[in-house]
Amino acid sequence: MKKAVTIAWVLLALCALLATTDARSGRGRGGGRRRALADRSWRSSRPRNYIHDIVLPWSQWKPWWSHRWARDRAGWWTGPNVCETKEGDPQALPDGEGFMLKIKECGSGEDGSYRCTYRADDFQQKYTATVTYRCCAGYARQQGKPGCPLKVAELKNLLDTARGLGLSEFVSYAGKAKLEGALTGMNNFTVFAPTDGAFQSIPTRVITDFDSPSKRATQRGDTPALTLDQLKDTLLSHVVSGWLTANNIRDEEILRTLGPGEIRTTAYSNKKIVNANCVKVVLSDQLASNGVIHVVDGILPNTKKSVLEIISQDSRFTTLKTALGQTDLPSVLDSDGQMTVFAPTDSAFDNVPQETLNRLLADRRCLKNLLLHHVIPHTICADAVTGKHRAVSMVGEDLKVERDSDDKIFVNTAQVIQGNVLGYNGVVHVIDNVLVPSKAQNIVDVLAASGASRLVELIEIAGLTDTLRSQDNITIFAPSDQAIEELPEETVKALTSNPGALAEVLQYHVVPQAAFAKDLKNGAMLPTLGSSNKLHISVKDWFFHTMVNVQCARVVKADQGGCNGVVHVINKVLAPPTQTLADLLEGNETFSILVKFLTL
Repeated sequence: MKKAVTIAWVLLALCALLATTDARSGRGRGGGRRRALADRSWRSSRPRNYIHDIVLPWSQWKPWWSHRWARDRAGWWTGPNVCETKEGDPQALPDGEGFMLKIKECGSGEDGSYRCTYRADDFQQKYTATVTYRCCAGYARQQGKPGCPLKVAELKNLLDTARGLGLSEFVSYAGKAKLEGALTGMNNFTVFAPTDGAFQSIPTRVITDFDSPSKRATQRGDTPALTLDQLKDTLLSHVVSGWLTANNIRDEEILRTLGPGEIRTTAYSNKKIVNANCVKVVLSDQLASNGVIHVVDGILPNTKKSVLEIISQDSRFTTLKTALGQTDLPSVLDSDGQMTVFAPTDSAFDNVPQETLNRLLADRRCLKNLLLHHVIPHTICADAVTGKHRAVSMVGEDLKVERDSDDKIFVNTAQVIQGNVLGYNGVVHVIDNVLVPSKAQNIVDVLAASGASRLVELIEIAGLTDTLRSQDNITIFAPSDQAIEELPEETVKALTSNPGALAEVLQYHVVPQAAFAKDLKNGAMLPTLGSSNKLHISVKDWFFHTMVNVQCARVVKADQGGCNGVVHVINKVLAPPTQTLADLLEGNETFSILVKFLTL
């Protein structure tokens, strides 16, 4: 009994521990923008070593299992010239004579520090201690080396470091904006500094007299110049408080700047490609005595608009806006998080046959799937496309994203004609063609693309085309073209000359419910359209292969999805039964004794 109670306490403690770590780790990537609004004075990296010790009554401080896997690997903070600051003493945490739960949680801070928090809980009182590791005064970190080997005396302030990097335009504009004091002071900053060439995109003239006619003309847009406030906001939108090296830059991270904007960082290919607001970082980790500089090859764009607002306010997307308005997708494109939208222009929609376009706009199921196929649930900047890549759209189908030898980017057959239109919740790439997934096609259209074009012809002869197009969530077991060609010629002639009989045969292949491969269970009996006949499903597993049969036909291609159902291609034509099993037995003298026995 005592042992059972102890085990129960252990299970309860582990549940509490998991709940605590889930809450602290902030699992999920959808809340990027909300994370930016929280206190960012310390940011946890991927938490490590949540379970440090669980103390049991009979083991004191030694867990009953080996937990060497949970120990910290040697990190930079174990190297030279690292100073630690303690709030409480981890060694002074109580041992406890009974059950004691101890947790250690570590992570990196934006200022370059590394913090470990120790918690102990004996279910009567909670204890906490914190140790923060920072470079000792006069020293700084060097990427790839432990500890803090660089002497700060060898480093210059941010402004002088920028000057030494040849960023003369940044230094000049910083002087005009009166930011020298901030960039040469004692506070640590991370600066995403544009190259000299990047500054060609902004006016060189700066108006400093707030009441001058020039200032008023600038505000009206009559003259290409910047006000002092506009320049200052632009530059400060490239500056983040704290020390953020390349090692600490995370994919899909939202950074609050000192200006009105935000910076979304994206990292690809194991951080070989890093972007800030989809502007490429061309030189990283240029250390200064009061921060670090990452050189970017463009002015960071403003991110005040959502992806939906970008599309809604662009006259090139009239048809796209109309299509979005017929679905519930505007709320998705206006929500927090991260996404990539490949936005077709009006000209792109003009390339779609009018009959197809009208059918799509009239069918909200197909239309929604069409639009979702243009959205990827994470941020892909143009610089990340370096060759051939595969992405999965929000409708669940693959997109081939490729940069060709002419440096052009294609998504399937569509070319990106303008990339990196950035919003606070993602990026828009403008494309010149509409991407049509199979799930945006009516199930009748899916048949032809799935190798069942002969079946489409028979459906037309039987007068079932409109019937099948109007059905919702159906399954078609579609005989392949080869299966129909293997039918006796006289059988095909007899069926095509009798549309009613042909319709009966074809409806036997249709199930009035969506049944994907995962839904097909051994022994299942599926109803058919327009009759009481049912289809028998058999499933057999052969090592790493699963064989699915419907009646006596084998499924050779499964899950060909359409917007109103799914197609499974089979290798035989199914014939609806005309007799019961009892009728068949009675008609065969071989089974006369069995029939008499069954009728007793």
